[in-house]
Amino acid sequence: MRIEGAAFSVVGMGKSGLAAANLLARMGGDVLLSDGRDNAELRLQATERADPKVHLAFGGETIRRGDVAILSPGIPPSATAFRDAYRLASEVIGEVELFFRLFPGRILAVTGTDGKSTTTTLAAHLLNEAGIPAHPAGNLGNPLCDLIGSIADSDVVVAEVSCYQLLTTDRFRPCVALVTNLAEDHLEHHGSFAAYVAAKARVLLRQSHGDVFVRNLDDGLLANWLRPGDPWTSDNGQHVQDISRSGPVSDGAFLLDGGLFLAAGGHEQRVASRAAFALPGEHNTENVLLALAATAALGATPEGLGRGLGTYRGLPHRIEKIRVLDGVTFYNDSKATNPHAAITGLRAFDRGVVLMAGGFEKGLALTDLAVEIEQRCKAVVLTGDCAPRMKREFPRAVPCEVVDDLESAVIRAWELARPDGIVLFSPAASSFDRYSSFEQRGDCFRNLVNGL
Repeated sequence: MRIEGAAFSVVGMGKSGLAAANLLARMGGDVLLSDGRDNAELRLQATERADPKVHLAFGGETIRRGDVAILSPGIPPSATAFRDAYRLASEVIGEVELFFRLFPGRILAVTGTDGKSTTTTLAAHLLNEAGIPAHPAGNLGNPLCDLIGSIADSDVVVAEVSCYQLLTTDRFRPCVALVTNLAEDHLEHHGSFAAYVAAKARVLLRQSHGDVFVRNLDDGLLANWLRPGDPWTSDNGQHVQDISRSGPVSDGAFLLDGGLFLAAGGHEQRVASRAAFALPGEHNTENVLLALAATAALGATPEGLGRGLGTYRGLPHRIEKIRVLDGVTFYNDSKATNPHAAITGLRAFDRGVVLMAGGFEKGLALTDLAVEIEQRCKAVVLTGDCAPRMKREFPRAVPCEVVDDLESAVIRAWELARPDGIVLFSPAASSFDRYSSFEQRGDCFRNLVNGL
């Protein structure tokens, strides 16, 4: 991709927009970086972080006619800026696509509804432990474009890519791709579940012979990807590695009798026991199997993978054990920003859970979560904008209370969980009603629990 002397309109002054604009400016591009917002904090942040050669524009999402437009992942297809980009620009891409065109090395792409960040960081950890230099980046919070110039072409980049980011990919072709699972989410951005799934399927769009897709057979929808009649994907000649918690597969990774196995060409090899991997829950069994199959496809040995499994400690805000107080164990699962993720969190425990939930109202279905609550919870404490709807739709057989704020919720959940229960903060909703991110929300929960 020619950068020097070319003109680019980058829309959005978030992390990925700034990373793309700075990289293009350093490489000799004529770069305009704009944002629809205009306030003193944004102006200061952009001035401090943007390369001096980047032209800044505030209060409007500006796209110069004939430029290559690079759109922020937060701009939905229904937005005026999204439509203007295709009307005015010579080409429309995103930061993931830009990185792909500039990085000649291998990319392992991770997408899906839940478990992306754990699988991404675990895969990078396993590769490094196996002696293959790897770098986790992307939707994790550290932009891919920030890696250019600081890593070797022979390194592996493990890229977490969201459905938003995949919408603005074109030639993106990861040598290994995986989708963790699929459930309703971000419908306000895509308009329908079908459009959401179609966006996720773009991770396979350009794969071909020599590439690998790791298929999760434990997910009913994904189990049919790349099979005849599948409406979402077509077989482009890539090799398929399957994973399953239910027993052997011919190629890929599987769980059997408490052991984690790799399979290839009819041969099976035990890598480690499931107990060697510290993170609880069936969803984390799927995450580890996905990571094993993907990293083995990149050349990691079973011995190196076994070492890595024993040293990975997980990410904050994902069923993160905070403390035990008066016999009550507190877990922070603030990353559970939809009902599917909260169900996954609940399934890590058998029963006796006091669930803390609530947050920004996405309008997602709560039926399946209600079933799980009836089976596993002794009580529910709700707060946030969607608390009233949750209380109406959750089972009446389980005591359910609505409180004013997170501090009150922590105290009440602690009281209800005594003497030996579990408090699980798994909101099943986004944080944006009261917090800037799930991280800020989770940090607040952790501080409140540690302050009890």
